[in-house]
Amino acid sequence: MVLSNIEQEETWLQGWDVLDDLIERNPGGYLLLPDYKEVSLGEARDWIQAAAYENNKTVFDTEYYKGKKSILINKVPA
Repeated sequence: MVLSNIEQEETWLQGWDVLDDLIERNPGGYLLLPDYKEVSLGEARDWIQAAAYENNKTVFDTEYYKGKKSILINKVPA
């Protein structure tokens, strides 16, 4: 499915909101991309935005990584 420009923007903004909520509930962990690359908040937001412009939605999981409850970010087709 191809998202309209507005849908793409809504998708990445929703992804940012979910990420912010997860960070608040799980402080001190890592932010991880699908390949388990550790990224900063800015890099994670850029990745979420790029995923939306590729017509993908973002999904999140929490799991333990290096002994800390961390956030794994992945994308699925919209």
